[in-house]
Amino acid sequence: MTTETLEKERVYTIAEYFEIDGDSETKLEYHNGKIIPISGGTTNHSSIAVKILTALYNLLEDQPFEIYNGEVKVQIPAYDKFVYPDVMVVSQKPVFFKKRKDTITNPLLVVEVLSPSTQKHDRTDKFMMYRTLPSLREYVLVEQDQPRVTTFFRNDAGHWEDTDVTGLEGVTRLQSVVGEISLARVYKNIEFE
Repeated sequence: MTTETLEKERVYTIAEYFEIDGDSETKLEYHNGKIIPISGGTTNHSSIAVKILTALYNLLEDQPFEIYNGEVKVQIPAYDKFVYPDVMVVSQKPVFFKKRKDTITNPLLVVEVLSPSTQKHDRTDKFMMYRTLPSLREYVLVEQDQPRVTTFFRNDAGHWEDTDVTGLEGVTRLQSVVGEISLARVYKNIEFE
């Protein structure tokens, strides 16, 4: 089955989703029985995601964390969803959904690079869904049309605190992995429209 033959009104099982996703050339997310094709990103989106992944790798390479790019899914059981974050970090070792090496259930930190078409969803509904994951401590939103990073951190009392950093001279402080990433590094060679 291809993405062109997906039936919009049909409710798919998770097993059907993984079978279709495995044969698809397009990334597919699972949203409570619906299979949703994910469009490709821009060069800015890709470049920013790679720079964040690289910065996290350099920051964490000798520590007990695993870092993944946007090719690995996260299961959000409370909403019956499987989604592709742009970057994620797992503490110690990943816990896989039914031993599938392409789907993780225990992200510590999730990074989403915002697109104009997904920005509102990433800031509201998607954040609400991610917050249901017990392992998640930090959610980072990175804009691609201006140097701005918003970080949400779940403190020890379970409350979410947010911090906005703007401008190329800014530094984002990550509390879940204890480190800093400069915005100048994230946005190097990015041409804002």
